Amino acid sequence: MTSANQNKITEQTEITEQTENFWLFRYFRLFRYLQISCLCLALCAAANAQKAQVSEDGAQLKLGNRVLLTNEKDGFMAVHKVRYSQDGKRFLVIACGFECNDNIGFVFNADGSGKRKFTARWDFILQDKIEWSADGKKIFYYRTNSSGADSPRTAPAQGWIEVDVANGRKVAAVSRTLKPEKNYAVFRLQTNDSLNVRQAPGAKAKSVGKLAHDASNIRVTGERRKLGKEIWVKIKQNDIIGWVNQSFLYEQQ
Repeated sequence: MTSANQNKITEQTEITEQTENFWLFRYFRLFRYLQISCLCLALCAAANAQKAQVSEDGAQLKLGNRVLLTNEKDGFMAVHKVRYSQDGKRFLVIACGFECNDNIGFVFNADGSGKRKFTARWDFILQDKIEWSADGKKIFYYRTNSSGADSPRTAPAQGWIEVDVANGRKVAAVSRTLKPEKNYAVFRLQTNDSLNVRQAPGAKAKSVGKLAHDASNIRVTGERRKLGKEIWVKIKQNDIIGWVNQSFLYEQQ
C-alpha cells in the first residue's frame, strides 16, 4: 500500500472517529438535559405538594404531615386564607377573629419554620386587606382595632401598616407601593358613597370621575406622589383616568 493511500485511510478513520465523538457528545448532552429536566419536574412537584394546606373544617393549617397552626392553641376561629410571597420564600396566614372582620396574622418561612404572629390586641387585619411587597420583605395590612367593641384611647392608630418580615418591626405603611400588574378595588366607603378621582394629586384638585364604593379591576399606572402623610396614585378604570388616595385601594387576590 502506498503512503498516499495510508494517509487517506488515516484521514477517513479520524473523520469517522470525530463524527462518532460528535454524536456521542450530543447524545450525552441530551441525556443530561432530560435528566436535569426530570429532576426539576420532580422537585417542582414536591414543592407543590408541600404547600401549606387548610383542613376541611378550617381548624388547622398543615404543611405535609406537620401541623403549623390550630385554632384552640393559637387563638382563632378558623384559617381564612394563605398567601405566598411572590418569590415563594414565605407565606402569611389570615386567621378569623371576630366574625372574620378583626383577623389575626401569622407569617412563616416556606418550609414551615420561623412562625411569627404579627398582630395583637386592638391590632387586627381588616378582613383580607393584606398584601406582600414585590420583594417579599414586607407585609402591608389595614389595621382595625375592633368591629365589635369600643377600643381604648391607648389603642394603636388604624390604617395601613407595614411589617418588616425580618425583624417584625411595624410602622405606618409609608413604603407601600401599588403594583401596575395587579388589580385593585375600593374599600372603606359607605354603600351610598363614592371615591372621587382627581385631575391631579390632592383632595382639592378637580374631580374627573367617581368610583363606586365597591369598584374593582382598577389598575395603577405607576405614578405616585406623596403629599404630607398621604400617598396619591394615578389610576385607570374603564374610561376614568386620574388620581386617588391609595389608602382607599386594596390588592385583589
